[in-house]
Amino acid sequence: MKIITVAHQKGGVGKTTLALNLAFYLKDIKRVGIVDTDLQGSVQGLDTLLDGITLISYEALQEGNYPELDVLLIDTPPYLTSKLSELFSVSDFVLVPTKVSYLDAMALKATMALLQETQQAYPNLRAGIVLNMVKPRTSMNREIKDILDAYPIPTLKTRIHERVSYIRSVIAGGIVQLEDSKAHEEMADLADEIIEQL
Repeated sequence: MKIITVAHQKGGVGKTTLALNLAFYLKDIKRVGIVDTDLQGSVQGLDTLLDGITLISYEALQEGNYPELDVLLIDTPPYLTSKLSELFSVSDFVLVPTKVSYLDAMALKATMALLQETQQAYPNLRAGIVLNMVKPRTSMNREIKDILDAYPIPTLKTRIHERVSYIRSVIAGGIVQLEDSKAHEEMADLADEIIEQL
């Protein structure tokens, strides 16, 4: 089983929407589970909509008490938590979403520090930054690019754009259920880019 953790210690960067859409995308080709470690319980509240995806509690993850899966996605809370180092240590890949803004790029520092510390103990841990909720005609200025390039993990090629369909996707059974070919391509590209590194 491969574990993909979606993490950024800043709220509002789209972690839950990304985790869910990756799960919805992968469920037709792999046995997929999702863990909600956020006290808000956003994913747990959607349990009736997660057809084909196994919802696993944080306690079950800790105990190893869950069915056999191919991929397990972990959604994390938007604040500093001692859980992150623990979650990183059991992960195969950490996906770090960020918006294309100076403040969001700078806010990655704490997450990057934890990630780098974990990678020193677990050198096989892979990770990537994904630009998420990218507004139309947004270009990344040199200052933001320099900040991202200075971090110890790469920025993925895939960019996830700001689309109404991503907002609707959570209750529709994923972006794959909606008629938005560009969003389908983005999610497929993101999944492929992650899987290539696993």
